[in-house]
This record gives sequence, structure tokens and C-alpha cells, in this order.
Amino acid sequence: MSAQFQIDQGSAASDREQRHAAQTVDVCQSGSLKNREFRWRESVAQVAYYSGALNLLGWISQRYELQSDGRSWRPAIHRVASPKFLILCYPRVGTEGIPYYCTLPTPQFEMQMKFLREHFRVVSLGELCEELMNPGSPGNAVAVTFDDGYSDLYTYALPVLRKYEIPATVYLTADCIESGEVAWYDKIFLALQVAPAGPLDIPIRGAGRIELGSPQQRIDVGSQLVSVLRQTPALERNRFCADFERQVSLPAGKLAGRMLTWKQIDEMRSAGIFFGSHTLSHPALSQLAAEDVERELRESKSLLESRLGEPVLDFAYPFGKPQDCGPIAEAVAARCGYRSAVTTTWGINRPGSNLHNLRRVQLGDERVPAKFGLQIQKTFLMPSEPAVLPRTPNSPIMNRGRADSGTLVRG
Repeated sequence: MSAQFQIDQGSAASDREQRHAAQTVDVCQSGSLKNREFRWRESVAQVAYYSGALNLLGWISQRYELQSDGRSWRPAIHRVASPKFLILCYPRVGTEGIPYYCTLPTPQFEMQMKFLREHFRVVSLGELCEELMNPGSPGNAVAVTFDDGYSDLYTYALPVLRKYEIPATVYLTADCIESGEVAWYDKIFLALQVAPAGPLDIPIRGAGRIELGSPQQRIDVGSQLVSVLRQTPALERNRFCADFERQVSLPAGKLAGRMLTWKQIDEMRSAGIFFGSHTLSHPALSQLAAEDVERELRESKSLLESRLGEPVLDFAYPFGKPQDCGPIAEAVAARCGYRSAVTTTWGINRPGSNLHNLRRVQLGDERVPAKFGLQIQKTFLMPSEPAVLPRTPNSPIMNRGRADSGTLVRG
């Protein structure tokens, strides 16, 4: 069910029950179709995996890619002479805590890391950047990255990364690590998680009052709400968050211990994990004044370097879609001294790619090796144009009646 912001007009209980019954039927029918499609896709992946077709696809993806001229529905196959580089993006590992809408069981994560180690050339982000500038090693390569800096990376991800010697990079939201508090969007999801069922006022234009029901409906509402807020000017967003938190009392126990500590980060560094910046406060940079964009990138870098005792060379744009990054962020990242900056625009990178405009891919939902491997090889076959950040200012506010096509979480 796709949650919609609705104004409560005092509908009778019987009307609500009728709507709920109709929605339940729609959800069941939709769920059945999605389950059948999922099983079909998983079956295709298993056949490709066990028949050897996946290995053949890997051989093809190292030498060719699909390209479209925009005139035909059938893409053409073009030979490529240079290696291609895939950056995987993970928000977190584990099934508990915030954000509760994004869960990746540890065994599933271990399966993916094991598959990467056995079937791909796994490199650090620094090695990937070097090879993008000076290609030399043959074959495609994969780098693993995490956003935000949730503590489950220490608890659940680190043992797996150690076991398979994966040189991952974690982009830290500096103020959250320093204070131990989760970011603003996590507090919104937590508020929706713990708020009692029934009406809840949303103090933002175009929203009004919503009816909170099932856990999935609350997730849908949260996704819509954060998608609106990430395209809302920062001052207006901050006022909304303060008003919203006054309506719902957030349980301290749900907020405590969710972010990495500096001690945990030091241990992860000793185990071969690298760290980059994800700004101070995780805003959509497109909604900030130029001086605030500069402050978020420069001061987060300075804070992390003082804590880590080493240069911080890599950056991840919060949320990471072009409409979130804005027209000046790329230049600011370069000016602040970052070696690289990654988006969440889907795709691969190749020698000559703009290091301050790199693509990333999220495949954390894949739960069997066959499907995980198939998704990676399909991605390597896709065209590798750079992720285009906007060069002119965006419209400041998105359509407030629906969620953005890119979900909140990814980045």
C-alpha cells in the first residue's frame, strides 16, 4: 500500500473499516504478484548460476557493455578496452535499531562479502581512485562502502569484513559521531514507529493530518515525509523537525548507542577499514546556501581529521541523487581537498570518470548468491556515463503529494 498524506475530516468508523478492507485486498493482490515475480527472477538467477551462464556473463561484462542511441528500444553491444569499477553502497548491517525500514541480516551480508571475495577483484576506495586515474590492473573491480556510521557496522559488519579481508570505506556523519545522536531523518522514522495509532498532525505545507496504522504504512509515510523534507530549505526543515518531535516523545533507549564511537572507529581502522566524510549533519546540499555547503564539507573534514589523526580524502554526498547534491557541491568537494566524492546514482565507473562525481550501487536486498552475482554482472554491462550533477539551481521544493522516486535511505 502506498501511503498518502491525508487530512482527517472526521470520517465515520464504518467508512474507515471499508477503506481498510479495500486496501487489504489491494495489498494482498499486489503482494501475490510481487511474490510470483520475485520467485521467477530468483529461479532465472539460480539457473544462470548453476549452469555456468553467470560466469559467461562475467566474461562478457569485462569486454563489452550495452549502449543505447535513444532511437531504438534494443541496446547495442559495444566492446570496451578498459576495466570497469563498481562501488557498492550499504546503509547498515543488522535487523534492529534505526532506520528500522532498512535491514540486512548478518548472514545475508556475509554471503555477499564471501561471493565478492570469491568471484571479483575487491579493492579499497583508494585503490579504485588510483586505477581510475592510472589504469593498469586487468579486469573489473568492486569496492565496498557504508554511509552514516551506525554502530551495527562495528558489531555485525566488522567481523565479516575481517574474515573476508574486505577493505571497506565508511562515510561518517561527523556531528552524529561526535554527539552520539542519530540524524534528523532517523528521528522522524522513530517518531512514526512509536507514535500511537490514530491521527497525527504533520506541520508542513500540503500534509495536514495523517492516520497511523500498520508498520508498513508508517514506513511509507516516513519515506514520503523525508523525501519532502530533503527537498525543503534547511531552516524550514529544522523548524518542522522540532515541532514534530514535540508531538511525539522519543524513547531515549531507542536513540542511545546507535552511532559508532571513536573507540570503535579506531579498532575498525586497525582492522583495515577506511573512513571518509558524509558532512556534519546530513543535509541535502541542494537546499543550503553556498557558505553552508562549504561549511558542511570543510568542517566535517577538519573534525574527522583531528579525531582520526590522518587525512580524510573521500566524501559521500548525503542522499546522493542529483537533485540532492545541487549545482556547486562537486566544485566545493574538490576545493576542500577531497580526493573523491560519491553519489547514489546507479551505475559503474571507468578510467576517466570524474572522481568527484562517482556512481554507486545498492544491492543489499539480494539474499542468494545467484541473484546477487547476476545483479552485479548486469550492472557491469550497463553504460558507464558519469553521474550528472545539476549545473543550474533546482526547484527548491519537490511535489509534496508523493514520495521521490529515490527513497530516503540510500545515502
